[in-house]
Amino acid sequence: KSAPPSSMDLSAILPWIPRGSLESLVASSVTSASPIAIQDLLSAVPTNGRWRFEIDGKKKKKHAPVKSGPQRVNTGLFDGVDNALMLNIFSYLKCSERYKCVTEVCKGFRDFKTSMPGLFMDLSDDGWGRRGLTASQLLVLMDWIPNLGDVTALRISTQDKCNPSTCKLIIKMLVAAKKNAKQPMISKLVLQGPKIYGSLLAEITKYQVGQNLTSLHFVSVKTTNQTKLGGSIVDFFRSLPRLEELHMPQDLATIAGSMSKTILNPLSSARSGSSTLLRVLRLIGGSYSFRRFSIMELFKIGTLAPELEVLRLQAVSGCPTNATIAHLSPMASLPKLRDFAVGQLVESCAYRRAPQYLSTKTVHSVLTWLLAGMPSVETFAFRHGTTSMSRVDEKSFRYPPLPSILPPGEEILWPRTLKHLMLSNLDLENSTFASNMEMPESVETILLKDCGNKADAIADGLRVTYPGVRVTIDKCSNKRVNENWS
Repeated sequence: KSAPPSSMDLSAILPWIPRGSLESLVASSVTSASPIAIQDLLSAVPTNGRWRFEIDGKKKKKHAPVKSGPQRVNTGLFDGVDNALMLNIFSYLKCSERYKCVTEVCKGFRDFKTSMPGLFMDLSDDGWGRRGLTASQLLVLMDWIPNLGDVTALRISTQDKCNPSTCKLIIKMLVAAKKNAKQPMISKLVLQGPKIYGSLLAEITKYQVGQNLTSLHFVSVKTTNQTKLGGSIVDFFRSLPRLEELHMPQDLATIAGSMSKTILNPLSSARSGSSTLLRVLRLIGGSYSFRRFSIMELFKIGTLAPELEVLRLQAVSGCPTNATIAHLSPMASLPKLRDFAVGQLVESCAYRRAPQYLSTKTVHSVLTWLLAGMPSVETFAFRHGTTSMSRVDEKSFRYPPLPSILPPGEEILWPRTLKHLMLSNLDLENSTFASNMEMPESVETILLKDCGNKADAIADGLRVTYPGVRVTIDKCSNKRVNENWS
C-alpha cells in the first residue's frame, strides 16, 4: 500500500466531506485494497465547497482585504466590474440589502464602505422589516458609516420599549456630523412608531434639522397624552420653509383643531407669510377618528398651497346639507392638482341610532364643487363611505339607501384631463353615464366599487360607448349592508 495523505491534508479536507460519502470511500478502499487518494477526497467534497482547496488538498490561504481602488479578488464576475457600475447596481437595493452586501458577501466587498461615498446616503427606506431599525440599532449603523455628514435622508423608527432619549441622541449625532463635514441638513425625514414624542420634535426644531427638509413622513405615530405632540408639531412646521411632500395620520394633521392651524398656517409662517411649497399632501388612516379634516377647509387650501399636485384625504366631515348647498362659495382653484382622493364622507359607526347618509343632491353638489376647483385633475377617487352598526342596533334601525351622483335633470362636467375615475359606496342608476354626463376622451380607466346592483349593466354600457376605456367592477363584500339597502 502507498502512504495515506498527510495528517495536514486530511485535517483540512475531512470536515467538508459528508459522512455518507466518507463511509463509501472507506468501504471502497477496503474492498479494493487500495489507498484513498487526495483527489478522491476532493471529489467527495460538495461542489460548493471545493473552492476552499488547492489541487493537492491543501487549504487555500485567505486573501487580504482590498484596501483601495476598484480591484476585487475571487468575487466571480464582479472582479471586472468597476465601482461606478457597482454603485449603480447597489442603487436598486434597499439600505439593509446594501449593508448585507458590504458586510457579508466577501472581504473585497467590504471596501465599498469607504470607496463608495454615496452608498449609505439614504437611511430612510423601510428595508429593515415592518418596523424598521430600532433607534438603538440606528445609532450603531450611524457610528459605522464613515461619511455620516453626507447622509441626505433618515428614518427614526421607534417601538414600545424604545427610550425617547435615544431618538434625541440620533439627532445630536447627525447634527454634529453635518457640522464637522460642513454639509447641509437632510432633505427627507421619516418619523415612525409610538415613541415619537413632542420632545423629539422640539429637539429637531432646536437644531434646525428641518431647514432643508423637502419630504416628511409620519408613520404610525400616536397622538396621546403621553406623546404630547400638540404644540411641538406646530412649532416644528414653523421651521420647515422648503417642505414639498407630507404624509401623516389624519389624527395628527388636525391635532391643533384643524388642518390649517396644524399644517398650512405654520408652513406659511415659515415662509414669512408666503404660500407654502407643498406639492404632495396625504392624510392617511383615521377613518374611525373623531378628528376629521373638514371639507370646508378646501375653500382656502388653494390659497395656502397653490402648488399642490397630490391631495389624498382619508375621511372628511362637514359636508353641506340641502339647506346650505345654495350658499356654498366657490372653492379656491388648485390649478396644478393631478391626483385627488377622498375616502369617507359619512361617519364610520353609529351607536343606538340609524346611520345618516348624504342625499344624491348633496353628493352631486359636492362633486361639482370639487371638480370646479381642479381643472387639471387626472386621477379622481370619490368614496361616499358606509356606516356600521352593532348587531343589537341592527335589530332596531335600518341602513339608509346609498345615494347616486346625478339627480334628475342635472349634469356633471368632468375635466378634459381626467384619466382615472374611481367611484365607491354609491347606488348608481342606469342613466348615470348617459349623454348628459359624457366622459372626456382622455379617460383610460373607470372603477366602480360597491356601486349598487346596476353596476354590471352600467359597466357593460360604458364598454360599448367607450371601447377604449377599461371598466372594472368591485362589488361590496359587506353583505349586511347590501341586504339593507339593495
